[in-house]
Amino acid sequence: MTWPFENDTSAITKKLAKKSLQSEKRRNLMVVIAVALAAFLICFTGIVSTSLTQMQRNQVVDTYEAVWLGVEENDIETLKGVPEFERVGSYYILGEELSEQGYHASYVYNDAEMMEIGRDQMKLLEGNLPQKANEVVVSEYFLSTYGNNAKIGDTVTLDTESFHGDYVVTGIMDSVNEKEANTCAIILSKAALTEWKGFDPAGYRAYVHFKNSDQLGEELITSYCREIAEEYQLPNPSMNNKYFAYASKSFDFLPIFGVIVIVLIGGYIVIQSIFRISINDKIRSYGQLRTIGATPKQIKRIVKREGRKLGSIGILIGTVLGVCCGFLLFSKGFNAVSYAVMVSLTLISGWIMVSISIRKPVKIAAGISPIEAVRFTPVQKDIRSRKKNIKLNPVSMGIANFKRDRKKTISIVASLSIGGILLMVVSSIVLVRSPEQIARLYFPDSDYKIYLQDLSEEMLVKGNPLNEELKQEVLSVDGVTDIIVARQSLHTSIKTDANQNSGICDTLTDQNYAMVEAALTEGTMPTDSHSIVIHDQIVAYFEDMGVGSTVEFSSIDGKQSIPVTISGVFSTSKMPVIFGHGRAHTDGSVFFAPKDLFYELYPEITTFDYSWSIVSNPKKAETVKAELKNIVAEHSNLALDEIDTAIAAEKSQNSAAFGSMQVLSWLVFLFGVINLINTTLSNQIARKQENSILRSIGLTQKQLCKMNICEGLCYASFAILATLIVGLPASIFACRKMSVGAFAGNVMPYQFPVLEMGLFILVLFGMELILSVWTIRRQKKQSLIEQMRAME
Repeated sequence: MTWPFENDTSAITKKLAKKSLQSEKRRNLMVVIAVALAAFLICFTGIVSTSLTQMQRNQVVDTYEAVWLGVEENDIETLKGVPEFERVGSYYILGEELSEQGYHASYVYNDAEMMEIGRDQMKLLEGNLPQKANEVVVSEYFLSTYGNNAKIGDTVTLDTESFHGDYVVTGIMDSVNEKEANTCAIILSKAALTEWKGFDPAGYRAYVHFKNSDQLGEELITSYCREIAEEYQLPNPSMNNKYFAYASKSFDFLPIFGVIVIVLIGGYIVIQSIFRISINDKIRSYGQLRTIGATPKQIKRIVKREGRKLGSIGILIGTVLGVCCGFLLFSKGFNAVSYAVMVSLTLISGWIMVSISIRKPVKIAAGISPIEAVRFTPVQKDIRSRKKNIKLNPVSMGIANFKRDRKKTISIVASLSIGGILLMVVSSIVLVRSPEQIARLYFPDSDYKIYLQDLSEEMLVKGNPLNEELKQEVLSVDGVTDIIVARQSLHTSIKTDANQNSGICDTLTDQNYAMVEAALTEGTMPTDSHSIVIHDQIVAYFEDMGVGSTVEFSSIDGKQSIPVTISGVFSTSKMPVIFGHGRAHTDGSVFFAPKDLFYELYPEITTFDYSWSIVSNPKKAETVKAELKNIVAEHSNLALDEIDTAIAAEKSQNSAAFGSMQVLSWLVFLFGVINLINTTLSNQIARKQENSILRSIGLTQKQLCKMNICEGLCYASFAILATLIVGLPASIFACRKMSVGAFAGNVMPYQFPVLEMGLFILVLFGMELILSVWTIRRQKKQSLIEQMRAME
């Protein structure tokens, strides 16, 4: 603010700042790049984080909250008449069949409402659902590989056991992971479904979506669904836990603030270093301004104006790039509110960073007197601190240059090592929590599982297909070495006077007893055949289902029941093995009970095998996989689960997050690169006279190059040393915490990220060599006399 009695010199300071900006293009470029990089990191990280959360919401919002299994068509019509339901989708799984052409056809039927509910899993790209028995909807992969690139209205040939002949294509849907699994999804009409020889009128699934579901809580929706099931005599529905987990999930800004802190520290070090070097180079110019009457306040205004103008340009560029990159990579997660918040947060953070970074350089520029400015030497040292009788050679002179300015040295080493530390921590976590390691939680014994698609008591009474005959058939496959019964299960229900919960109950066996016991959070293991243990999430929802409570243990239809006592509560987070099949793993165990209780409830069932682990020779993986698929395709009620499917699912879920973290660490490392480039170039410019004098008294061009390379290698070596000293303990600690959370309390062995850190060291040393050689070659273009006349 200018008071009425003051002289308004803003025009002069503005002009001087403009001239200064025009004279220092290299510094301007470095500052703009550093600020733009910081703004980009903040904005991009925030947008990626909020977009991923939004994408998770989009997968469940306006889809379904509950699903009824094993219902008839008239039951679905009844559910459609419930006024609280906005949408009810009808779905029927016919199973997989092997085609003569080698692919596996996955046949389903669904109506238009189900197509809308499941749009994230099967999106209709063009056309309509089939109406006639000879009409189908097929995927893009099927048409391009097996359908001769047919279009809507063209005819394709199906050559499986149940569906064989020519069918008219009425619609085309997208193909998700079909090529990898060589499985083609095919939607049939209701006419084709009812004519199918394996059609069961009670085999439909009803997916329901509530009106105003965002205003209803999980407990209210669950309670209302059970009331409907009881009113219309339907089986209890399964709730969409993924919906309740993601629909109300709020944006987590804590990781974003962590990134902001790291970026602000890196940006502060780099920007302050750049301005400090610039001001040291221009101290004499500021002294001349002071001599002709400029005040410290005016000098401050000049430097502040330069910093703010460069900062504004960098913040704007970085923010725009962050928004554009975030939108291009994660356009499905666009949310206007979160974008606006992140842009505002980026602008504020960037402005604070620039303002703090130039404070110290501004004080240095304004605090020096005209006489001090004339005598000022940036690298001047106290003579008494120098060591005597130093043997001069390129190496010792390079080390001496490295130690000349401690503040500059520390800032370069810190800015380089911050990126290295972050890279080491992230890379170590990625190795520990690799998709292969996570997938192995579902496949502890083998790479393949054969399991039942339908776990109804009617099927088990008629004859479980997982029998001795099938076991011998699987063991005859070349490469299969053993079969392990992974799960023995039954679809059951527990009920009190007020509440009821249904789910899959596994038998306690010699293989899983110790694991379940270790996962207990309260109570004890069953001591008799009339005791069970239940999942801790059930206890959290129902107060009358706890340790010591007596409940009715019954079949899913409730026709047969036995009173049992809940002896313990377990948590799946404490289990080193996760139960479940397929991509969603929705068939995990919610109860564990003694096998005698199963036989007491269903004495007519001879075997309760639900899942087999197929142990095989890894060298014959392709043969085993193909033969197992053929065997499964011959049985409509069997399905094959592969570890490759679990790995692919884990990669698709976490590759974006971990990939973004690794990119972030490399971008933070760029702060150090910018600082190093700026310092190296500034040193070479400032030492033109010094180097030319050394050359004039006998220093060769080769020795000068060695001296500069030695100085640069000192920066790189100390940065690597700092990275290892700080980053290694931090990585071990982070990996320990990650493995405890991801692997049920088990600490996985630490793996050093050799590839990433090797690349980091290579880039660091390589960059130093290139910069040193390049600056020396530039100086060759000038004669010694011209260099000696050069002013700092």
